[in-house]
Amino acid sequence: MVKAPMDEEAFDRSEYRKADRQFRAAERELPHDAVSALAREVVRRLAFRMPRTVNKEDLPTATDIDLLCAALLSEKRDSAADQFILAARRDGVPVDAIYLGYVAGAARRLGQMWDNDEISFIDVTLACGKLYRIIRGLRHVIAPGILAERDEWPAMFALVPGETHTLGIEIATDVFRREGWDVDMMVGLGHEMLVDQSDQRNYRAIVLVANSDDMIESLTRLVLAIRISHPLAHLVVAGNILDHHPDILELVGADAMIKDIETAVSALRHVIEDP
Repeated sequence: MVKAPMDEEAFDRSEYRKADRQFRAAERELPHDAVSALAREVVRRLAFRMPRTVNKEDLPTATDIDLLCAALLSEKRDSAADQFILAARRDGVPVDAIYLGYVAGAARRLGQMWDNDEISFIDVTLACGKLYRIIRGLRHVIAPGILAERDEWPAMFALVPGETHTLGIEIATDVFRREGWDVDMMVGLGHEMLVDQSDQRNYRAIVLVANSDDMIESLTRLVLAIRISHPLAHLVVAGNILDHHPDILELVGADAMIKDIETAVSALRHVIEDP
């Protein structure tokens, strides 16, 4: 199975490479605890996506999960897990079974191995980075199952958890609403509540606002969590944090930035309308 070629039509190579760069940048620039939190986020967000309507015969066996985890943990063959997943897809395994069976199953197994000290921190961050880039590569084929029951909404503006300066996001929300945009604003929510609230609708764009340099770790973790639950949303960063991190898009894995309120409406419209 693992020797099958990649299915070019099923795989978004641009997002795959972006996800790979993000994890590498995080490992370089963020402290150990922050990188550990990112790995935990991947494991937890994916592990609890349980099969519902998937046929049992399409679900992976324990041996399949062992083989996938071995591929994810391989240091010699960086693309072994990619080949494994795409070969399963090529062999006719339904998308729901890939996502809810193989990916979620591997995430659960990795979490168990980590908790039991069977694998090191370096091992698990390597594996989680690979798992994350795979689901980003498959975002177009897994998105319909994730977003099917959500109503579409133009945008959500959210203050990054821990950020206390609300004036900027309030002004921005008012400006957009005056321009006719029907947007939701989320302020004062913790990480879990914010992700849960964002799951209620299929937002075309999610603007995350942070001002303090101390918010970079929270912002990175939030982007990663939302990427998993919103495969197709455009994620945009705004606020004074842009002044401190010129490379912020690569580090946090966002798509674009809004630098000032004067150009915010046109900038976001461009992001949403860009194919």
